[in-house]
Amino acid sequence: MIKNAVSKNQIFNPQDEACPICADLDHIYRTSSFQTEMKIPETVGEGYFRRIVVKPSLRISISDMTFYRRITMGEKQESSLYSLAFCLGEGFWWQVEGKPPREYGITYGESCIFNRDQGISVSSYHPGSRFWGICVEFDLDIIAGFMQHRGKDHAYQSLFAGRNFLCNGKTSPGIRLILNDMMNCRYREHLKKIYLEGKILELVAVYLDEAIFEDGTRTSAGKVSAYDREALYKARKILDENLAAPPTLGKLAKMICLNEYKLKIGFKELFGLPVHAYIIDKRLELARLLIEDQKLRVTEAALLVGYNDLSYFAEKFRGKYGVNPSQYSKKL
Repeated sequence: MIKNAVSKNQIFNPQDEACPICADLDHIYRTSSFQTEMKIPETVGEGYFRRIVVKPSLRISISDMTFYRRITMGEKQESSLYSLAFCLGEGFWWQVEGKPPREYGITYGESCIFNRDQGISVSSYHPGSRFWGICVEFDLDIIAGFMQHRGKDHAYQSLFAGRNFLCNGKTSPGIRLILNDMMNCRYREHLKKIYLEGKILELVAVYLDEAIFEDGTRTSAGKVSAYDREALYKARKILDENLAAPPTLGKLAKMICLNEYKLKIGFKELFGLPVHAYIIDKRLELARLLIEDQKLRVTEAALLVGYNDLSYFAEKFRGKYGVNPSQYSKKL
């Protein structure tokens, strides 16, 4: 288990030693200040890069950058931390030096988790492409604690055995809401540190539950067999991708090759909610995201997630978030 996080990062442009963007980023990575932000010069592009050091072993990087010309950045990574990155803009790829060199990348809506101690990596930012994303750095103590809570005390040690990079599929509405809360935190100084630390822990826990435990490392849930568990995770994925018009219980059971009884009992045991309640919960999460992040009107958001009855939608929204959707929208 890691006790002291070591981080020695260097940002540079292998094609331009005097690159001001890389120099500013290098400075930001070397500072221990709680929050540092760099605005992209108007002559180069637009946007910003923000770095938040919640504690030495817990950091957040938020970027929303668009360049007018191609920018190449190299990063020398010597860190005991792991990174959990989410791509909210256009796809991003980078290459890590080695024999042979290794290439990694994620596209819009995807996420990845990787070991930062990989030597030198080089990435290119193409003109007009929006590099928008958030990256959280943490040590394995967080994963170890989560595994211990799930009854897998030492399983975290084998999660990345022989692997430096794990990519997950599309980011769920639940995770996107957490990211949105982190990027738009309204607190300051000490309260902001406390808030962001809690959000990071929540993010990692939800991410592991959705991604890592689905990848064959999850613990058994009660009496649900391995075969049924795989089918139930498939059912959850189908529902997540069809929240506005989900299949009936009978059709969903046929799609995953389980009978309705096993679907109803197993789904609640594995995910904590009956199928219908799960759909409502995820619809509301997506609606809140559309209102908050996409700035949609309440009526538009309700229709997009499958609610034609606005009164019923408002009732469910109020039950989950404690406020009417119209009032929530006005606070933004």
